[in-house]
Amino acid sequence: MTAYHDLSLHSGERQVATDYSAIRADHRFRYEWVNDRIPASGFGLDVFCGNGYGTWLLSTDRQVIGIDGSADAIRLAEQHFRTPRTIFSVGYFPFELPERAFDFVVSLESVEHVEDGSRFFAALVSSLKPGGLLAFSTPCEDRLPLAMTGNRFHFRHYALEETLSLAASDGLELLEWAGQDTYSFQPDGRQGALLDADRMRLMPAKIGQFIIVLCRKRSG
Repeated sequence: MTAYHDLSLHSGERQVATDYSAIRADHRFRYEWVNDRIPASGFGLDVFCGNGYGTWLLSTDRQVIGIDGSADAIRLAEQHFRTPRTIFSVGYFPFELPERAFDFVVSLESVEHVEDGSRFFAALVSSLKPGGLLAFSTPCEDRLPLAMTGNRFHFRHYALEETLSLAASDGLELLEWAGQDTYSFQPDGRQGALLDADRMRLMPAKIGQFIIVLCRKRSG
């Protein structure tokens, strides 16, 4: 499938709020789940960081580089979500990352935007130090089929089994995962309106329309 790449702020695929509390709840909940599980301190990477709200949150106790393919989004990040512990940079995959450089890597709702998802994922893993943590999320094809969403920005969605397999590949150890529902569905099976925020809470080890995973790079 060919995805449509409009990296502008108002493409309909981006969060554009300039205050963290105004970011849509499902996006905040994913970053908060990760923030609660990654140890304080350390040096990490937030890949496809958007306008930087998640990088900002992670930088409360850590040093974080946020990368996104949109120069407009990075300008917004610099204006509204920059802290003394953040660095923002424009970059769209394919790009090269330094090997064994980061204590943690976060990449939420990203791999589905990349045509060569396996290569992208391998680059994230390679950039981790042994023992480093990787957190990623992706739409779940089992519960949110790409054909039903009509999302022109995505190359593919990953089934639960595929997502968990990624988290146990390339020398990774799966630590924890959760599901999340975000949308209602119409009677004909098409994606409908957003759910209330309380119904977007993450569900430990339970399949949802999105899957979020935490894994560790094995030592050696």
